[in-house]
Amino acid sequence: MRKVKLASIVFAEVFTGGRFQKAIGTGTEDIMKLLFLAALLMVWIPPMRSTPCKTVVRVKQEAMQYACQTQKRSLQNAFGLIPIPSVIQKKNTGLFANGGLLGMGRSIVGNALNLAGIKIHNVQLPEIDVRFIPKVGVEVSVDTYIYITANIVLVGDISIKAGAGVTAALRVSRTAKGFPILEVSACKSVLGDIQVTTGGIGLLPGIVDIIKGHIQAILSDRLCVSVSNVFLGLNADLGLLVGVKTIGNDLGMQYIMPTPPVVNNDYIDMDMNVEYTVHEKVVDLPTGSKDFTLPPNAGNENSMVNMGFSPDFFISMFTAFQTSQGFNLEITSSSASVGSYLKTSVLGSHIPEISWKYPQSLPVKMNIVLSQTPIVTLKSNQLLVQINPYVEMFVVMPDLRIQHLMTVNVGTNLLAKLDVKGGKLKAALSLQGDLNLVLASVSFGKGKCNPSVLAGYMRNVFEKAYLIQINQDLSVGVSLPSLPNVHLIHEVIEVKEEYAVVSCDLQYVK
Repeated sequence: MRKVKLASIVFAEVFTGGRFQKAIGTGTEDIMKLLFLAALLMVWIPPMRSTPCKTVVRVKQEAMQYACQTQKRSLQNAFGLIPIPSVIQKKNTGLFANGGLLGMGRSIVGNALNLAGIKIHNVQLPEIDVRFIPKVGVEVSVDTYIYITANIVLVGDISIKAGAGVTAALRVSRTAKGFPILEVSACKSVLGDIQVTTGGIGLLPGIVDIIKGHIQAILSDRLCVSVSNVFLGLNADLGLLVGVKTIGNDLGMQYIMPTPPVVNNDYIDMDMNVEYTVHEKVVDLPTGSKDFTLPPNAGNENSMVNMGFSPDFFISMFTAFQTSQGFNLEITSSSASVGSYLKTSVLGSHIPEISWKYPQSLPVKMNIVLSQTPIVTLKSNQLLVQINPYVEMFVVMPDLRIQHLMTVNVGTNLLAKLDVKGGKLKAALSLQGDLNLVLASVSFGKGKCNPSVLAGYMRNVFEKAYLIQINQDLSVGVSLPSLPNVHLIHEVIEVKEEYAVVSCDLQYVK
């Protein structure tokens, strides 16, 4: 029997009157994940801020194909849950008037065809195909067959085989708070061949036509209802895509999609801004932001998804961390790692004037404060973070009074090692090169000593205490754009001259 292409689920982008429309289709709540990626790609939210994108999420055709193939069972189950009424209404006309042919018409077809126990007992595993249409959208084709059983009074059991599918149009709007909402603006079901067979007893052609018409009418209506229900259920997950994500007690972040995605032959690019908040106040970039596009050949060509990160992405990340005082640290002589360093006798071994003023060794308290925003530079295989904190040292007197000892300005470059794990981008910092020390003020002697005598001392404090604390705070990581039940696997990150790119595959977990 000739195979009929039953349905195409078409994602189309249409600009009309300033509104952005899309079309898409699928099954029930269980197959939400089948469409999550398509919805993620096609969601549109008007810009909430004027800053250009800092991130580009590039989804390959292989990713969409994988998303569909992994959801075959869910799609199969969705079609199998469609209810079909058992009674077919039919006026008493034509061949069946006054008894009809063979005298059986009145018994079988009065005002209604008496069907009993009609139900879908099996759905063939769908065949799914994905195709990108440049500058338009994504076309997903779904073909399946639905097997139905029923009983006709005075005739017996019958079997019905119907090809089924759906084409629906999806439009994405937004709430007042900027969350995406999916709406079905149009829907059309497609029914292919419908075959009716019995257990050896032939049916009158008119009865077969009535049964076919009934199945066609019911499935045409219920398939679209199922699709609409799926999109309503998907809105909760879409809200989490751009929802606020907590990084620490006072630090949060949120992704915003300022423009519609761009569809190419092999991939879709989605621009996203990231907005950080400290104590619920938005952190702005210190020098403004620059536009960013991801080169066509960026990342691993064999990966399902490539995410590009501009310098502004990292500037925002470290600026937010600095604003939340993540680069500040208070160290006392009780510190397990560097407590032995925080004594006037140790500092006096480098600067004799300190020992002259404090002949009895006293504990020292140290405050490291970064008041200026970090400077971030991307180089080939390197991400450098330049910071210039000042270090205040105080002597703790026997009566617990605090006396200022000295303030040292420290300039240093930190090398950021990037890693992706558990859907988060993480950075670990280490010292790159020597520390640049300048004595800002002293409370001992004339303060004419060369600050370089403290280079080794300060390096030990930074490596054994300061950076350890910073890296512990940074280990929480920054969430990457994603939806529930989606895992990033086989992650690889590369740092280029003007951007960093994360290449990964996707894994869906129910």
